[in-house]
Amino acid sequence: MIRRYWAPLLVNLLIGIPMIAVVLCARWYAAHGHCDLDDLRRTDLDGCTYDQIENSGLVLCALVMTGLFVLLLVLIADVFLPRSRRRPIRPWLLTLPAVLLPYLLLSAAAA
Repeated sequence: MIRRYWAPLLVNLLIGIPMIAVVLCARWYAAHGHCDLDDLRRTDLDGCTYDQIENSGLVLCALVMTGLFVLLLVLIADVFLPRSRRRPIRPWLLTLPAVLLPYLLLSAAAA
């Protein structure tokens, strides 16, 4: 019974590697993506620098591109392939949260 979860778990862990970039971009954009040129003069906003203003477009683009890539990988690996091979989709969907494990392990190792 547990044997049929190994392949989906491994695939979802491998999809988690590009998911690291998605989470890092999302965290950066949530913290610094609000900065605009008008915010440089405001004293109530800490951390709005020229670098953050210049990089926010690039980070947003990277977030969208890597997010779409991960979504495509999840749809292909966890939905379309099991359906085309007439295999049960349940093991694939139950192991889907494993996509976040590489990021969690990386952040735990950095702490």
